[in-house]
Amino acid sequence: MFYRLLKYSFLLLLILTLTCTRKSPKTLEAKVIDKIHELNGSDKDPQSFAAPQGEPLHLYPPKLKLVKISADTVYLTVINDFYLTQSMGTTGAEDYIVNSATSLLEIDGINYVDYDFAMGDHAYPGTFSKAGYDEKEE
Repeated sequence: MFYRLLKYSFLLLLILTLTCTRKSPKTLEAKVIDKIHELNGSDKDPQSFAAPQGEPLHLYPPKLKLVKISADTVYLTVINDFYLTQSMGTTGAEDYIVNSATSLLEIDGINYVDYDFAMGDHAYPGTFSKAGYDEKEE
């Protein structure tokens, strides 16, 4: 009798543990934020990486900041955009934008990634889709 009670108690505990630890699915916004943290290499607010006033801007690498998600589009701004547009060279800037866009477009439900930053010599803002890059109209 004791062993049967122990057996049923163990089964009940196992069922409760499995039920309580089941994670609810992440929201689209949570998935995007996680991916941005991964791309930035930190879960800190990207604004905290902004170049301090008076410091050389070419010393502070770019960080992505989520502005909003609307339907199937992620809207981003680039903190330290001077580094992206003036210090990384054309290939470096293109690589940064393409890799970050591709990573975000891998998320189910995201079909467009819109970048907003000051246009420079090596990069300009625009919208990426799974089909390619569309230049923003100024």
